Amino acid sequence: MRRASPYTRLVPAFTFRIATTDGAAPAAALYARSGLAGAPASPAAFELMTQTGHAFLVAESRTAITGLVRFHDDEGITWFDLLVSNAPGAGRALIHAVIRGAQDRGIRLARSRIPDRWPLPEYFSRAGFLPIGRESDAASGEPLLVVERRLPLLTVREQRRADASAIGELTGEDPWVFEQGARPGWFVAADGDRVVGAISCRARDAGLALISEPVLRDDYRGRTLEVWMIERVALYAETNGYHTAELPAAPSLDRVRKELEDRLWYLDGTRYVRAFRTPPSQFEDEDWD
Repeated sequence: MRRASPYTRLVPAFTFRIATTDGAAPAAALYARSGLAGAPASPAAFELMTQTGHAFLVAESRTAITGLVRFHDDEGITWFDLLVSNAPGAGRALIHAVIRGAQDRGIRLARSRIPDRWPLPEYFSRAGFLPIGRESDAASGEPLLVVERRLPLLTVREQRRADASAIGELTGEDPWVFEQGARPGWFVAADGDRVVGAISCRARDAGLALISEPVLRDDYRGRTLEVWMIERVALYAETNGYHTAELPAAPSLDRVRKELEDRLWYLDGTRYVRAFRTPPSQFEDEDWD
């Protein structure tokens, strides 16, 4: 990756989105200054690539494009290349954004082909990538290093004793309670061995399950992981005999309302409700001739 501007000490926060033709001009300008082989260095070239199956992830800071990377999935592996940035930290942030997206799609490997010259091997090594092979660029013959990073499995699973301190940090609950053993109805979102979220289910009335608002670490929000957590706990509630589940309609769930409604949750005032089955009728056992 080549920087398009001098290093500064200010490291801005970034947001990410899939590139569209609307940002062709600034994206192409960034690539033109980078000198990367095969990069779309004109707006027309960038538009053509985005319209013909090439996916680019854009990093922005205060609506200004600060970096781009191209990525695609192939046989269970996420490949990325054409990584460029013009702000400190944008390149590394883009790599991590590609990795997060791969995890969300259930992919366990991320790979890239990079020029085999300093400082790129060291740069990717610091980002957790290891060399697995060498190739040559088909056009220039330049030596390329194939680097790979194995991605931890992102799961939603039942709580364990070892999760106690993380649950306490996330929810404010007393960790001592969780240290005594697994509490029924408690689940965690885990990135490998790291607990990044928590959610629970408890009974309110006969057949009614109350599901707590899912709690996630800041850097795991905005990835619809909340929906995954809610669905895992809903499955627990259904298989344990509950006929209905309720979930607080918290502001943090506003952005996933459509995803929840697609999964048969409906908004009822200050709560989301999902019916698993019709409660038994009082006339169910009567003989209707």
